[in-house]
Amino acid sequence: MKRIAALPARSGVQPLLLALALAVPWAAPAQQPTPQAVQDAHRAAQAERAAAEAAARAAQAAAAEEHRLAERRVEAARRAQAADQRKAEAEESLAAARAATEEARAQGRARAEALAPLLPLMLRLGLWPAESLLAVPGPPEDRLRGLLVLQGLSRQLATEARALRAAEREAAHLAAAAAERAAALREAEAQARSASAALEAELKTARERRAGAEDAEEATARRAAAAAARAGSLEAALTRLRQEQAREAAEARAREAAEARALAAAEARARAAAEASDRAAARNRAEAAARARETAREAAEARSRRAEAEMAASRTPDPAPRAGGGRTMPVPGRVIREFGGAGEGGPARGLTVQAAAGARVVSPCGGKAVFAAPFRSFGQLLIVDCGDGYHFVLAGLDRLDASPGQRLLAGEPVGQLGDGALYLELRRNGQPVNPRGWLSGSG
Repeated sequence: MKRIAALPARSGVQPLLLALALAVPWAAPAQQPTPQAVQDAHRAAQAERAAAEAAARAAQAAAAEEHRLAERRVEAARRAQAADQRKAEAEESLAAARAATEEARAQGRARAEALAPLLPLMLRLGLWPAESLLAVPGPPEDRLRGLLVLQGLSRQLATEARALRAAEREAAHLAAAAAERAAALREAEAQARSASAALEAELKTARERRAGAEDAEEATARRAAAAAARAGSLEAALTRLRQEQAREAAEARAREAAEARALAAAEARARAAAEASDRAAARNRAEAAARARETAREAAEARSRRAEAEMAASRTPDPAPRAGGGRTMPVPGRVIREFGGAGEGGPARGLTVQAAAGARVVSPCGGKAVFAAPFRSFGQLLIVDCGDGYHFVLAGLDRLDASPGQRLLAGEPVGQLGDGALYLELRRNGQPVNPRGWLSGSG
């Protein structure tokens, strides 16, 4: 340091040091960069880089944990959808049982109303059968016929009474079955609420874990970048100082070498005159060889273009997508508009699935979410890159549980429907294809 401070002012080193000291805001005005300071700054930067690497490893561990939680979310979504399905089946069964019970009761009421006018007669015949016949004046044969008619009527009334009691027993049995189905419905609703709550907890935990890992990694990266910038500033200042000293020494060496170069230039001019003719001849030979190579290259390119044209003419169209492992139906429901179906905007380029309100929507394949946000009149829209040029578009969601750039597993929950239907579109290399071929193996 003393040797550097003792350099003459004409060298321009001291003004450079002053400018460098002013350019480093955190250094003392009289302090000059030294190799020790640069080493200290590098050690600090290395420590920050180590911290950043540790944060990156922690982020990788968080990503692995996120993958494990994603598998748990797939299972939770499966349970929630199964619970919703059981709930819908229980509701249909309860409605059918109640309708059958009401029909049985209506039949019982109809039979009771039909028997009501005959009840007084049945009561009198049951209490005083002989007196009732004798009380009616007439010939004996008429009384005999009346007795026979009354016997037939009594048997018919007994049959109607038994049918009425059977109808009442059937109505009671159906009412008990309806009560059992109502209890099953309540249990299915409780299971659906439990599965939905578990899935919501998993989604909340995943979002909080991702946010914490990203914040920690970003903070450590900022600190590492700041430390590296400080070390780079010191090293650059010391490098410029050494370059200035080297430049002055080089100028002195350049003046000494100038005369040697002048002599060498004279000798070179003499040799150049002798070599000029040789170079001209070599250049002519090289140009002829280059023209020959260019002609051969053009012929080869023409043959290559013809071969490519023949291959393009014989190439078969890309095959339709095949169903395979890792693919699943996004939501259980009923397809209300098929691929290619007519509509106001022309043939449909995807499928429209009517599902229950609030139904869970899962990823139809394993891949990466490349878009997850509201889009025009489609509501919440999600695009999943399934690989091999395939992209799935899911539109009409009321809520999104996936974010852009997130890695997804097949069957992992990505959102929830509102009161509308789910529109799904499969594209291969940007062109819409029928999703039925992709989803046919998913059940």
